[in-house]
This record gives sequence, C-alpha cells and structure tokens, in this order.
Amino acid sequence: MNHLFPYIERTLLHPGVTINEQYQALDEVTQLGMAGLTVAPFWVKKFRREMGDTHPAVLSTVIGFPFGYQRTEAKQTEIEWALRDGATEIEVVLNTSALFSSTSVWLKIELAKLVALVHAQEKLFTVILESSLLDPEQLEKMIRTATDTGADFVKNATGALSTGFSLEAALQFRQLVPKSVGVKIVADGATETQLEALVAAGVERLSARRLDL
Repeated sequence: MNHLFPYIERTLLHPGVTINEQYQALDEVTQLGMAGLTVAPFWVKKFRREMGDTHPAVLSTVIGFPFGYQRTEAKQTEIEWALRDGATEIEVVLNTSALFSSTSVWLKIELAKLVALVHAQEKLFTVILESSLLDPEQLEKMIRTATDTGADFVKNATGALSTGFSLEAALQFRQLVPKSVGVKIVADGATETQLEALVAAGVERLSARRLDL
C-alpha cells in the first residue's frame, strides 16, 4: 500500500493517547512519507519541535473538538495559540448544536471569522462535519456553508463517534463537495481496496487513527 501513504494522515485524538504512541506515529509519518500528523492542541508545540520547520508532513490540530459548541472567541484563542505553537493546518468542528437550533445563521459568520484568522497566517483550514448526525439536506447545506466561507478542506467526521466505515457514504460525501475544495475522510476500518476507491474518486486525505492493513 505504499502508493496510499501520501494520502494518509495519522490522527491521534482519542482521550487515552500517550506520548509514546505519538512518537511511534511520527516515526511512521516520517519513514513512510505520509501526508500529515494530527494531534491535540496540547501536543502541537512539542511535535513542532520534534518535526522541525522543514518536515514535509502537515502538523494539524483540532479546534472545538469533538462537539464544536464552544464560543467563537474561545475557538479564536485556541487557533491563535495553535498557530503560534507551529500548527500548519487547523481543523474546526462545526457547531452541530447551533445547526439544530435557530442560531444556525451564526455558523457561517463564525466559520468566516476563523477562516480569515487561519488564512492570514497562510495556513490550511478544514471544517469537520459529523455527517452521521445530519440528514441529507443539512449535510448539503453545511458543505455549502463550509465551502462558501473559504475552507480548504471539508472532513466527513470527527472520528469520535463509533459509526463504522461506509464506502458508499464516503463516496457520496466526495460527490457533494465541490471539486475546488479538498475532502478528508475518516477511514478507520477501511480496507486497502476501499482506500484506493476513495483516492480514485478524488479524496485527498485519509484520516486514520492506526495502520492495521
């Protein structure tokens, strides 16, 4: 599966993640030429030091993880610290609670503010949608909101919910996102053949907690 490594991001966001597990993942990212490493905000500064400034892999972190219902100001502060610590990509979890409420109009305003903050530092911005919680109409609306505000990538899930991998749902998600915007798919549990199908369909990043193929 060497041809898939450039698409894979090791994602280390579960609550019991250890420093040794993260070091092992960094070794895999470096030795296998993977696309990136995603760590909790607490670990960004340390792994920027470990990776240095010239490491080819993206160092991502998450903001508002896993439910996205923090205040916009709190997310802005988290982003500022993450960028200062050396993150090269920011992933923001959509506030699903707001979506299900009458305040959903604020989602676009919030994302626009956060995208501007990240792009001002010439870093990448990803919006994470918890697709399994959204009906088809909500999913299309939120993908449109994310792309309209200037996101570089849209991701189909946080990985925090145990929904299982569905190739059909992942491919449908790719079809809903405009080709001008990148797509990330949480691919834990996917087979090598399924990963190849995602890449063939135009998915740019495959997020995986572990490699067990």
